[in-house]
Amino acid sequence: MNIVLVNQFFPPARAPTGRLLGDLAGELVRRGHSVTVLASAADYGAATGPADGAFSGVQVVRTGRAGLHRHGLGAKLGDYLSFFRGAWRELSRRPRPDALVCMTTPPFAGWIGAHLRKRQGVPYVLWCMDLYPEALAAHGILRRGNPVFRALERIARTERSRASGVIALGPDMAVLLESSGAFPVDEIPVWSHWVATPEREAEARALRRSRGWADDETILLYSGNMGRAHRAEEFAALSERLEGRSPRCRLVFSGNGPLRAEWERRWGSRFEFLPPAPEETCAAHLLAADVHLVSQQPEWTGVVVPSKFPAACALGRPTVFAGPPRSAVGQWLSGSDAGWILPPGDASAIEAAAGGILDARLRAEKGHRAFSLFEQKFTRERNCGRVADRVEQAAKDRT
Repeated sequence: MNIVLVNQFFPPARAPTGRLLGDLAGELVRRGHSVTVLASAADYGAATGPADGAFSGVQVVRTGRAGLHRHGLGAKLGDYLSFFRGAWRELSRRPRPDALVCMTTPPFAGWIGAHLRKRQGVPYVLWCMDLYPEALAAHGILRRGNPVFRALERIARTERSRASGVIALGPDMAVLLESSGAFPVDEIPVWSHWVATPEREAEARALRRSRGWADDETILLYSGNMGRAHRAEEFAALSERLEGRSPRCRLVFSGNGPLRAEWERRWGSRFEFLPPAPEETCAAHLLAADVHLVSQQPEWTGVVVPSKFPAACALGRPTVFAGPPRSAVGQWLSGSDAGWILPPGDASAIEAAAGGILDARLRAEKGHRAFSLFEQKFTRERNCGRVADRVEQAAKDRT
C-alpha cells in the first residue's frame, strides 16, 4: 500500500512527534508498504537525530518555510500556513494514496486529510497529540463562546468526523474526541524509548556524584517543558513537608518553557534548577532520579497527555503527579499504585506522599509496579504496532 504521513516535524528534528512518526514510518516499511512523509523544511531544536537517509525505504519530502522553527504567535502562524500550502501542493500532484495519516502539528493538520477524504475518498487517520481549539481555551487565549473559537470548533469537528479512525493518547482525550464527533476512537498512548541498562545505571550514578547528590539523598526530578499546561504549587507544598526530614530530599527541575522564570522566582529557594539534559545523556539524567515529578493543570485534562509519565515507567521510577485524578495520568496511577497523586489543593494527599517518598522500600515497590505498567501499556512494540494496524485497517476498509 502507498501510505502518506503528514506532520510538521520528522527526524533529524528533535520534536517528540517527529520521533513517534519515525517509528511508525519504520514499522509500516517493515510491513511492506510504500511510505512517504510530508514534513517541514524548518528545523526544530538541534538536528542530532538520524537524517532522512537513515529511514530506509521512506521517502521524506520537506516543504514549507526553511530555516529554524520560529517562536511567537505571528511567526508560528506564518510557518503553519507555509507548511499547509506546501503539503497540499505535494498531495495534489501525487498519485492518490491508499491511506493518509495526519498528526496534530501544526494544529488542524487533519483538515488536509478531511479535505482529501471529501474530494478523492482517501481514508485518513487522525493521530492526536493535543487538541485544538480546546488548547486555546485551556491556555486562556480564546473563550469558548468567542465567535473565532466556535469557527475553529467547526473545523475540528469536520476533521474528526471525516476521519476513518482517530487515535487518542489517553482515556480523557478519547472522551473529548468522541463528544466532538470523532468515531471510531482508539486509545493508544505514546511509547517510551528509554531502557534502564546496567551501563546507563552506572552513568546515572556517576552523574549524581558530579552534581553533588549524595547516595543517601532522595532526588525528585521534573524533566521537560515547564509550560502552561503544567503546575508546581503542590510540589512546593511537598517540599515544605519534606524539609528537615531524613533522608534529605531534593526537588530538581530541568528544562525550559514559558513558566520556568516564574517558578524560579516563586520557588527558587525550594527547587533546584538545571538546564535541559542533552539528548546523549538524557537516559542517565532520568535514571539519576529516585522519583519523577509530573503535573497537569485541571483545565488541560484530555487536551494533552504528559509524555513524562510513560518515560518514568519505562525506567522503573515511581511518579508524583500533581493534577486531576480523572486525567489519563491520574487514572493510570490510581489503577497501578505506581506513585502518588496530589489533587490540586489536597493537603492530606501531600502529607501522605511525603511519608511514602521517604520510605525507600515503598519507593522500590512502586517503581516495580511502574515498570509493570510500562510493559502493559507503553512499549513501542505494542503501541506503534497498534497505530500501524489502525492505518492498515483504514486502507482496507476503503478497498
